[in-house]
Amino acid sequence: MISKENSRWMEKAIVQAKLGKTPFGAVIVNSNGEFIEAYNTTKKDGPIAHAEINAIQKLNELNYTDAKNLVLYSTVEPCPMCMSAIVWAGIGKVVFGASIDDASKFGSQIHISCKDVVEKSWYKIILKSGIERERCIELFK
Repeated sequence: MISKENSRWMEKAIVQAKLGKTPFGAVIVNSNGEFIEAYNTTKKDGPIAHAEINAIQKLNELNYTDAKNLVLYSTVEPCPMCMSAIVWAGIGKVVFGASIDDASKFGSQIHISCKDVVEKSWYKIILKSGIERERCIELFK
């Protein structure tokens, strides 16, 4: 069962993906419900301008004292680059819709799961997958 809270924030990530005209949108939420949002801008800004990276770049706009209390919502499972950036940012929870396996059906992907990256990290990050998965897969079509 999908919590209303997860669904609500994933909806914002989906809106971001649509704004960017790509399948990739991200939202980072603090414990007070304040948030920042971003979408993929790789066509304009180069190969590392993924939605998650663009959101992390805006962290200074968000009020928080401990990044471990932040939650990042992404329409697609973070790639190894993005998951590594999430680790370095210290974010404590990641919620995503479509998996890397889902995304690979529509284009090239590096097949390293975000779970694999987290397992090599020095701290525990909570991962929650499959939130609004079908709606996130639809973004690829």
